[in-house]
Amino acid sequence: MPKKLFSVLAVLGAMAGFMQMDATGNAAQAACVVNVASWDVLWMRSGPGVHYRRIGAIPPKACGVRGYWNTCRGNWCKVRYAGRIGWVNQRYLDEGGDGYGGGETLGKACVSGVRPGDVLWMRAGPGVRYRRLGSMPHKECGIRVINQCRGNWCIVETWEGVTGWVNTRYLRFY
Repeated sequence: MPKKLFSVLAVLGAMAGFMQMDATGNAAQAACVVNVASWDVLWMRSGPGVHYRRIGAIPPKACGVRGYWNTCRGNWCKVRYAGRIGWVNQRYLDEGGDGYGGGETLGKACVSGVRPGDVLWMRAGPGVRYRRLGSMPHKECGIRVINQCRGNWCIVETWEGVTGWVNTRYLRFY
């Protein structure tokens, strides 16, 4: 393999590995929110305790919460969700499996039924009233559909590791 190509691949590999770690190099593992009422949210805080400022909200039953379990202080652990890093009480997180209800996959899919130049929005919860987390372009493939759905809305994970809810009417399974 040419030296230049090997160098590029090594840098890309290191970057991919870094994206799953926090600033201190601790590996992140996915979890789902549990024990939060459907009308409530799990507050993400700026530090490990209720006396710290609220910096974000995670919806009930949300998955893809990346936890840095070796940074916990008491019952409080550092997490990353929707691009934010903060602290939550671990009693509200299910760390089992990969954080997707056992990790069962419904299948792989491509974005379908979205016009060229338009995108399919990934949401923080199952519906359009939830905040946008990211988007997938027309005909993007390699999307893992997780076996956690509400109606037509399911959790998906892109080939880049980004997770969120999408309406499956805009996906074509393969």
